[in-house]
Amino acid sequence: MPVIGLLMGNLPQARTTRLLSSLLHAAAPSGTRLVELSPADLPLHAPYTDAPLPSAGLAWKRQLDAVDGLLVITPTHERSIPGTLKHALDWASASPTSLEDKPVVIAGAAAPRSGSFMALVHLRTVLADAGALVMGQPERTLTVQSTDFSAHGHCHSAELDAQAHALLGAAAGYVAHVARAGGSGPLPTVPTDPIRAIRAARSTAPASPAVGIPAFVDRVATADPLVETRDPLHAAMRTDSTTGAPAA
Repeated sequence: MPVIGLLMGNLPQARTTRLLSSLLHAAAPSGTRLVELSPADLPLHAPYTDAPLPSAGLAWKRQLDAVDGLLVITPTHERSIPGTLKHALDWASASPTSLEDKPVVIAGAAAPRSGSFMALVHLRTVLADAGALVMGQPERTLTVQSTDFSAHGHCHSAELDAQAHALLGAAAGYVAHVARAGGSGPLPTVPTDPIRAIRAARSTAPASPAVGIPAFVDRVATADPLVETRDPLHAAMRTDSTTGAPAA
C-alpha cells in the first residue's frame, strides 16, 4: 500500500486549510494511505552546513523518509509559496537530503479567478533542485474557498470534490509508477539514443520517384515592371506623376 505524505502550505483561512486537508484524506483512492506531515519546532534559521542537525530537524526528516511519496499543496503568497512551506522544504533537503529521488506531486490551492502559476513554478524549482522526482504536466489547482464547505465541514462543491479525487488518483498512480520503475531510484532512461542509432546506420535515403514531383527551378523569368508594356489597357491607365492627369 503506497503511503503518501501530505504537506500543505497554510491557506488564508485556518478553517479552510483544515477542511481541505480532510477532503483530500477522504479522496484518497482505495489501497492508498494519506498521512499529514507537520514539521514542528524547526529552528527559524536555515540548516547549517557545519553543524549537526538538531533533534527537530531529524524528526522532520524521519517523517519524510517514512512515506513513499509526497503531495505538496501550495497557496500563492506574494506571487510565490508561503515562507513556512519553503522553510520546511529547506530542512527536508538538508544533507543528507530526504527529497532525493522522492516522487512528488504538486498542486495549487486558490480561490476562483486567483492564479497559482507562479507559486507552482517556484515550488517545482525548489523541489527539482533538491533532487525530487516532480510529476510533470498538467499543472493542477484546487479551486477552493470557505463557502465550499458547510457549517459541519461537508464539501458541497462538486467541482472541488472532483478536483480532489482527480489529484489523489494522479498522486497515487505516480507514486506507484515510480516504485515499479525503480524503487527509490530515479526513473529509467532510454538506454540508446534513437537518432544516434539511425545516423550510425548510414542507410541510404530512399530515392525520389521519377515522375510526380516537379523539377526544382531556381530562376523564374518574370516581366520587368519598369519596362513599358504594350498593353493598350495599361497605356490608357497611365497618368502624369505631377498633375495626375492621363498621360499623352
